[in-house]
Parts: sequence; structure tokens; C-alpha cells
Amino acid sequence: MLKKCQLCQRDGELRNSHVVPEFLYAELYNAKRQMMGINGQGSRGWRSLQIGAREHLFCEDCEQHFNECFEKPFYLAWIKNRPLPYLWRPGRMETIKVDYASFKLFHLSVLFRASVSSLPMFAEVSLGPHEERLRKMLMHQDAGTAERYPIFGCAVVHHETGRTISMVSQFTANKFGGRRCYGVVYGGAQWWIGVASDTNIELQQIALEADGTMHFASVPCNEVAVIQQASAALRSAGKHR
Repeated sequence: MLKKCQLCQRDGELRNSHVVPEFLYAELYNAKRQMMGINGQGSRGWRSLQIGAREHLFCEDCEQHFNECFEKPFYLAWIKNRPLPYLWRPGRMETIKVDYASFKLFHLSVLFRASVSSLPMFAEVSLGPHEERLRKMLMHQDAGTAERYPIFGCAVVHHETGRTISMVSQFTANKFGGRRCYGVVYGGAQWWIGVASDTNIELQQIALEADGTMHFASVPCNEVAVIQQASAALRSAGKHR
């Protein structure tokens, strides 16, 4: 049965698409190619996963579009070249330089995928009219201005060792400077994307700039709400074993 691709909007055979690209899960697998999927349910509060969250969303052509235009450039810039340090000192700031368009569109592509997904872990993402705007930006590789859908982030580090932590979280919603933002952890950082129609000067001071410059501070993992929620789910499950 043919279904509509969520990106190009054409009917076709859909791939079992990753919402968060598979390469961002690579460091989370054990020797059996399993990783912990925390849901707060069952006797342990987690279950073993063989692969990251997937759903039939996009056709083959659009999967290749995501891969060539957004995923490969981000993998090279962020995972292979590793612009951020493994260890962070308190108060340390880092400035990186990336290709503005592909870097920004990668993060917007993950947010878009979460928005069109029906999986429970992405239920908090509700973009309304912004979903269609992002779809068109991704189709045409249009990153827009730095003020439009600003992206900012912090390295997530262990609160005692200062070592960068690898994990993939669900999306959460919050407000910064009065603007609704969606946050998610992957690639050793918590990323936030502002979603609103107006320009916010406060966010622009910390967001990815049009020349590809981006400033990073670090945040201890015990201060990241989504990580603490996952830890609480595990503790709660352990009490009821």
C-alpha cells in the first residue's frame, strides 16, 4: 500500500525512517548491539533496543535527500571532527565554526521528523504552521536567516568528572526569552530550537550565527531535566522490583 511521504508529499513506498539519525546512537550500543531505552515501565524501568526510534515516514528519494544534504555534513563536522573537548573545566566556553546552512538544516530536519512522527517519545513536539514552513525549508535547502528558528546549545557533561556524555533523549518544550523552544540531547550536547514568528534579541546573542559561529558553555547532567526524569524513572522502577 502506497502512503504519502511526509517531506515531498508524494504517494510512494515509505522507508522505515529514523527520527534521530542512527549514527547518533552509535556510542550507546553494547557488544550485542543493544542500548537502554528508558520508559519508566516494567520491572526495570527500561528495555533493550536494537535500533533507534524508527517509523515509516519518508520515501527513498527523501531519505537520500536527508542523508546527503544534512546528515553527512553534520556527521563530518560534529562526530568525526569533534569540535568540542571531551573534558570541560567549570566556566569554560568554546567557540566553533561550521557551515551555517547544512548545520542548521540538520537540526531542523530532526525537529521536523519528530513533529511528523506518531511515536510517543516525540509527542511533545507540536509545530502547528511551522511544520509546513520547515518542510519547505528542508525541501529547498533554505536555512533562512539566523533570526529564523535560532539554534543554540550546551555541552552535557558529567557533574563530577566534566566528561562529555553521550545519550539521545526525547524532545522537551520550554520557553527562553518568551519564545517557545524545543530541546533534545544528542551528540554530547543539548540542542534548543526557537519556534516563533518574531525575532528575539536575547536568543540571538547565544544562537548559531549566519557566518557559522556558535558559542558553547557546558551544563552538568544533573541539571538537565530530561536526564533527571529518565534517572527518576529508573529509580522508581527499582523500588518496585
